[in-house]
Amino acid sequence: MLSDLKVLRHESAGCAWELVQGDPDRRLRGYVHGSYNGWTERTSTIMRRREVAKVFIPLIINFGPRFNVLSPGNPTQTMEPFGSFVAGLHDCAAITEAALSSYCLQINLTPLGAHRLLGLDMSSIANRVVELDAVIGADAGRLIARLYEAPTWDARFALLDATLLDRIGRGPAADDRVMAAMQRLGRAGGRISIGAVARELELSRKRLIALFHRQIGFGPKTVAEMIRFDRALRRIENDGASLSSVALDCGYYDQPHFNREFRRFAGVTPREFLDARMPGGGGVRDA
Repeated sequence: MLSDLKVLRHESAGCAWELVQGDPDRRLRGYVHGSYNGWTERTSTIMRRREVAKVFIPLIINFGPRFNVLSPGNPTQTMEPFGSFVAGLHDCAAITEAALSSYCLQINLTPLGAHRLLGLDMSSIANRVVELDAVIGADAGRLIARLYEAPTWDARFALLDATLLDRIGRGPAADDRVMAAMQRLGRAGGRISIGAVARELELSRKRLIALFHRQIGFGPKTVAEMIRFDRALRRIENDGASLSSVALDCGYYDQPHFNREFRRFAGVTPREFLDARMPGGGGVRDA
């Protein structure tokens, strides 16, 4: 059962968008990160956004024009067009371009949720963007059509609940040790040695790293660093904390260390990131 929908709207010169959010079924906790997101946008020019590294897997069901994406795993380092797609875990920024109108639905999956729902070795799509039909086959086209034809966002979100719950029942279960390691890294804000985590789980570092690559996409050290970056990013965006206090609180050695790590995962400095934020929470514009 979905909770009440939340609707956010923004309109400014050359850009108007609406975001409709709904809560997934409670049984999807641990598989879906945050809300379902229905998105429509109209702009006067092509919209180019910077997508920084996040510890979740975006799945886009597209009802409108194709998106262009520059993903770090693309060897040509050029924009590629995608319809409905999955973006594997990225450890650096990607760039997206939207046409003058956008109409899509975004589901953010946890890495372990993506592993179970998609049945993938997650390292195979790390730093890559893949068309949805290449991942789940003919089911992709049928799902997109049914979601498009649903009369309301409520109905679409309910259909997503049913679809994801069905796939969970048929997908590979997460390794309990990986789940425990992810929880441990999350509680520590990424500030714990991987050797300590491996010892707690009675695993060798080599075995823990192999399990992470298969079920998460990257090794535990990189994931820990991404968790720390995400915590720092939320402090900057939501709390308005100073950059120096964020660096200290999140466990960076000093301000230069924080700046280097931020540029690694965002592709820009913290100040450049803040300056590029769009009004109303519409993302981060890329020059």
